[in-house]
Amino acid sequence: MLRRHSTPTRARPTMLRGAAASAAVALAALAALALSPAAAAQSTSPNEAGQRAASSSDIPVPGGVQLGSVGGDPLTEVGHVDPERYAGKWYQLAAIPQPFNIQCVANTTAEYEVTNPTTLSVRNSCDRAFGGRSSIDGEARVTNEETNASLRVAFSGVPGQDPNGPTNYRITYLADDYSLAIVGSPDRSSGFVLSRTPDLPADRWDDVSEIITERGWTDCAFLSSPTTDGQGGMTPLCLR
Repeated sequence: MLRRHSTPTRARPTMLRGAAASAAVALAALAALALSPAAAAQSTSPNEAGQRAASSSDIPVPGGVQLGSVGGDPLTEVGHVDPERYAGKWYQLAAIPQPFNIQCVANTTAEYEVTNPTTLSVRNSCDRAFGGRSSIDGEARVTNEETNASLRVAFSGVPGQDPNGPTNYRITYLADDYSLAIVGSPDRSSGFVLSRTPDLPADRWDDVSEIITERGWTDCAFLSSPTTDGQGGMTPLCLR
């Protein structure tokens, strides 16, 4: 089992799978339009993944609740993050599809470097649908200096990316050895599973799904991200 920092957890909600399945359908539809950071799955198409998730229930997502979230208080953060240890390369192993990485199909990575005590540089890269690698550079500014676990991430040249805006990146889980992190926006409209390696053992995937639901997401909303040495397709985590 993964060792966890002491952060508030939530019991798995009743009938969670039904709401999660509906969320996955909508998110898979975005992915089918190439709006996912890990679109164009190699073995399971986004559309098929959504249909498989939907087959378990027709319960709709409650009104006013973000896709991927079961509602409630804002996403919790870990008690402390050492920016120097957090820096380096991370592989995206699963995520809630987002509309800003249209061209990405596999091997999505994030690289962080400390530039001053409260700021990290960010480079996100991925394999493109038509070949080659794509990358974008940005900056992550710490918004909670007591923990260093809440940040504002903004990318250069992207419209509406205010570097001085509110927190949009919160580290809600971090392994003691900094080998695995789960991050997302405070309202859980985004979520990412990051690892120092391009794959995880089966038991760690089970732990990831458990942590995700404890933090107030639905694990069906997270689709696995293809990597050369790991997952070969996009599958909702609840169907793994």
